[in-house]
Amino acid sequence: MAFLHVVAVVGSVAAGNTDRLVAQVLNAAAEEGAKTTTVHLGHGPLDPTLIDGQIERVAGADAIVLGTPMYRATYAGVLKDFLDRLHRGGPPEDFASVLRAKPVGVVATGGSDHHFLGVDPLISLLVRFFAAYVVPPALYGSPAVSTDPGLEEDAHRLGRALVALAQAIKTDTRLSDARPQV
Repeated sequence: MAFLHVVAVVGSVAAGNTDRLVAQVLNAAAEEGAKTTTVHLGHGPLDPTLIDGQIERVAGADAIVLGTPMYRATYAGVLKDFLDRLHRGGPPEDFASVLRAKPVGVVATGGSDHHFLGVDPLISLLVRFFAAYVVPPALYGSPAVSTDPGLEEDAHRLGRALVALAQAIKTDTRLSDARPQV
């Protein structure tokens, strides 16, 4: 297996519910031999002294985990701000996006199960705008299921799938030809 690097971008503070669930995904990726790094965005606003380095970490990654708490049935504003700062542009044949053809796992947490569909706009943005490969399904945890052993297994499954897809993309150039929807 080629060396792989998985970077998690967490749209909240360290040691919160989202961070703990993301850590389970990263642990599974590490068990598959990947190096892992976590970037905590905090509650916002973004720290201008850190943003360039955070974007460079994402650009250098083979796979990405985006972790977000859900607020009012959508992903965190600080994560939106971060994604807004990622370069995306150029004609389809020279499309420049740091997420292009990268596997992305989406991890979300919320106060109740009612907010799980709030990740759909994020998934659409990743696939259609950035031309990323989102590993299905998004992982969603609420206090009602946080002690569910099935959630931990789902986190491990997502981490393993991210590594497997990143390996496939590295070995098959046809997969690296993803294009955004124009």
